Amino acid sequence: MSNRQRNVLGDQQKQNGFTLLELVVVIAIIAILIGLLLPAVQKVREAANKEKALASLRSIAAAEKNFFAAHHTYTASFEDLNLGGEFQCSDLSNCVHRQNNGYFFEIFLNAGGGVWSATGMPAVPGKTGSTRVVTDNTGGIFEAPLPETEAVHAQMFGDINAAALQTLFHLILQRPQDFPEITRGLESRRTTERAFGNLDVNGDGRVSFTDLNNYSGVGADVINPFIAIIDREMALGAGGEDVNSLPGVTLEALIGSNRGNETFGLQSDVTGLSTLTLGSPAGTAAPSANEVPAIQLAGFGDGSVRTVQGNDQENSRGNNTWRGGTFFSNLSPPDAATNNAWGGVFTLTDQAGDSVNGILIGLLQPSVTNAQRSFLAIIIVAHSVGDWNGISGNGDATINWADQTFNGPFSARLRILPAVQRGKQ
Repeated sequence: MSNRQRNVLGDQQKQNGFTLLELVVVIAIIAILIGLLLPAVQKVREAANKEKALASLRSIAAAEKNFFAAHHTYTASFEDLNLGGEFQCSDLSNCVHRQNNGYFFEIFLNAGGGVWSATGMPAVPGKTGSTRVVTDNTGGIFEAPLPETEAVHAQMFGDINAAALQTLFHLILQRPQDFPEITRGLESRRTTERAFGNLDVNGDGRVSFTDLNNYSGVGADVINPFIAIIDREMALGAGGEDVNSLPGVTLEALIGSNRGNETFGLQSDVTGLSTLTLGSPAGTAAPSANEVPAIQLAGFGDGSVRTVQGNDQENSRGNNTWRGGTFFSNLSPPDAATNNAWGGVFTLTDQAGDSVNGILIGLLQPSVTNAQRSFLAIIIVAHSVGDWNGISGNGDATINWADQTFNGPFSARLRILPAVQRGKQ
């Protein structure tokens, strides 16, 4: 092929959108972001900010000790302690709080000036931190988790998942004819590793918020607006947070960290009932004037809920422990004009309360006269708890309806593969 032919082919590919390989990589990047990376970097972020908050309390305590030695009283003024530059006013109009590394700080002084305490609170609880920290003139440092942060986490990641659905819809509808190949590519070990490598902008083996915001790789025009949504939802930089100093996470740290050297996936056969309702487009939080059909699915695992190692579906583990899972999902198209693409959230929970949840997104298959209707989907696991904690990755689902109106019985098979399958291609 001549250089001119290569240039013409390249121009045609640009005009036609992503190549299939590029599309798979971009979808893999989004899958890593919502399924693995964001919860992990949020955990690292909160831990780093808390450690900095504890160090800030130690600085305040040391300054108060020096101030008392010189003046025989304590002070509530950061300026008196020569800490005004380190603890900037969070609100210049009244300067009630001082901010530092994602936390707000206050110093409290009794009427006589002989007793003081200092408190550090996350600037945005559940985002810049989840722990309240306190110290006083006794020298002790105390920590307490904030109970409201779990709800904040759930809402935050739920909003990010909704934004991800819209981004994935946009990508998948570019190449609907290649959806089976896209699904297989997304489950590939090498695709996930390649996507993580693309996100590791500085090449240090870790992905941080700084890497995400400097991303310029494959599909940057699609990824970057999504990353901007992540920045906003996670309140990056609030409370004087130094985003560039936040540590990143390695690929190995993301995958099955609580399962030693083994990495597990999950498979389940589900049967239940489906209900067609009128709802809002997928990814929207409020009812829309342009409402679209939505499918609510509720079912039970048939006793085959089990973990699988890598691609080995027969290498099951814990069959007698994890029987009888319940399955719930809500699916809808991105808008009223689209009738072949559906997406939404799902949850699979066993009798002990172990669960995985995430998103399903895929394509309705063309209906055949007097035949069942089928839905082929990509699975992206965004969260897992209990004994299933650490089961994370991507997979596929097939849902079949006996009633082509989507009301009545359905059957499904869900398969979630590890994000990296050791020894697999």
